[in-house]
Amino acid sequence: MYILYLLIFFLGATLSSFFFLVGERIPQHKHITGRSFCNHCKHKLRFVDELPIIGYIINLGKCHFCKKPISIYYLLYELLGGLLFVFSYVVLGFSLELIIAITLISVFLIEIASDILYQIVLDRIWIIGAIIIIVIRIIQGEFLTYIFSALFLFSFMFLIAYLGKKITNKEALGGGDIKLFFFIGLTITVWNGLLALFFASLIALIFAIVFKKSKKDYLPLVPFIFIGTFITYFYGDIIISWYLNLFGM
Repeated sequence: MYILYLLIFFLGATLSSFFFLVGERIPQHKHITGRSFCNHCKHKLRFVDELPIIGYIINLGKCHFCKKPISIYYLLYELLGGLLFVFSYVVLGFSLELIIAITLISVFLIEIASDILYQIVLDRIWIIGAIIIIVIRIIQGEFLTYIFSALFLFSFMFLIAYLGKKITNKEALGGGDIKLFFFIGLTITVWNGLLALFFASLIALIFAIVFKKSKKDYLPLVPFIFIGTFITYFYGDIIISWYLNLFGM
């Protein structure tokens, strides 16, 4: 059992390393195939350097060739991906729902990288994820439920952005963030989607208060949207039931 967990963790870490590369290169119109290279000296990495987590540890967080430090964010990204994959398997087991969870995680890991680095949401990525999930929802016989959720959440976010712009005379939400909620609606139902929006907004607000230095600093919303969505994907129904029980409903 533990060997299986280790294999799933390594798969998640390996894919996460690739997802970061995708989110980093596509906005720059670079190829995502071929050997990775050092961002400092541009030297192509050895095979061992590209091994997730292991390569970072072996090289002590530095490029093997130029000895310049490698950002620890690469290591953290790989650890995060591996842990998310293992957690999803532990909760869902081998099932169609596991494929949906993995697709959700994979899409957001790419979108988070592109949002943080370039303030861009890559449409082609969430569209590919949406197609995969739609096929699974059709197989599960739940297509109508989730397409309604997707359309409702997209429309709701569009309305918020429209009203926000009318009131403040500036963009309240990015178009990419709005479109992501169509994808999110394919993974969770309407009420869970609204709960995900609440969690995302609350966590983003707290983060901005604690860490944001000035109003001009860019605050990437995609990471917070993912946190809210991930929580509600696995625990939304439990949270909503607990909340309703507080009022005897």
